[in-house]
Amino acid sequence: MGNRSRALVIALGIFFIGIAALSKFYAYPTLSVAPADQVAHTLSTGPGATIFSVQDLAEKPGVDLWAKRTVRGDVAAADKISKALNRKVVVFDTAVVTDDEKDYVFPDDATQTDKLPLSFVQERVVLDAHTGESVRWNPADPGDNSGEYISNSLKTEDRLKPDQKSEFFKGHDGLVLKFPFGTEKKTYRFWDTTTRKAYPIQYKKETKLDGLSVYVFEQQVPKQDLPQAKPLEVPGKLVGELGKDSVVVQRTYQNTRTLWIEPITGAIIKGQEEQLATFAYNGEDKVTATKVLIHYDDDTVKKNVQGGKGAESKEGGYKSKAAQLHLIGFWVPLLSLIIGLLLIGLVVFLQLRPRSGAARPEES
Repeated sequence: MGNRSRALVIALGIFFIGIAALSKFYAYPTLSVAPADQVAHTLSTGPGATIFSVQDLAEKPGVDLWAKRTVRGDVAAADKISKALNRKVVVFDTAVVTDDEKDYVFPDDATQTDKLPLSFVQERVVLDAHTGESVRWNPADPGDNSGEYISNSLKTEDRLKPDQKSEFFKGHDGLVLKFPFGTEKKTYRFWDTTTRKAYPIQYKKETKLDGLSVYVFEQQVPKQDLPQAKPLEVPGKLVGELGKDSVVVQRTYQNTRTLWIEPITGAIIKGQEEQLATFAYNGEDKVTATKVLIHYDDDTVKKNVQGGKGAESKEGGYKSKAAQLHLIGFWVPLLSLIIGLLLIGLVVFLQLRPRSGAARPEES
């Protein structure tokens, strides 16, 4: 091999090694971020639930519940907070509407309280774009609405903002809407909206959903009393106090949460919750407020794996997204490095290889 050929092969080897480094240390970190403009919709179903009917003032069994979650990214807020904190964050507004009507729609007249859903909660969360960990952001300017909050009302004035002295909302904590890129088989901390706290969520096993490899995590939210802004009163007859028109009860809550996570992207492919809430009186559970096993419906899981259609065409599709990210973060760096080292090794081998000896002189 001539000098020019050796120089060309060495250059090609250095080029492929450079491709490996760029893919691993630039392209992959650039791509492994949650999209700031993300929009996602999920639908969960909870057949045969038991709820407490406010209208009937009694437990109501055999109710089919539906929970619709909408997640929408706020790009302007994400840019603003990223600059202020000098780190890449994303900001998501979420809303979850739970009702016994699958296609529930809010009434036009807000005063029609009898037509409000069984449950409603909206939140604004600020997340690290790479890890999915919640980031505390509560701007000092009272007119700045970019900060995190939580609310059970559509009214802006009802939004609770982080307050370390409050028992109602100290700020988001742990993972909220997704797991880290490159999720590991270990215990994380995941946010529970009802108690407004984060609890450990443990890796359990690896399995498949619609052909997609996922990690299964499980979280136990222990039974506890929920803080009430004002005393919760029910008719005395509900708790065995026949001689009292009303008594103050305590709402309790516990939950077993199971999440199926695509590990490369950290996306939640399927979620399930086994909730139990009660009204307790004198430390004893008296009335079931909510008892339900609720989980993503089949169409939501399929969308998360294969991708959405129509208006939801940009949602989900984590099977292909994970494959592309794995290609950039693993296969391209590995193969490029191998090719680059082989090319440089070839030149070194040819350079050090013993050359053929000169012709021996004839003996006389």
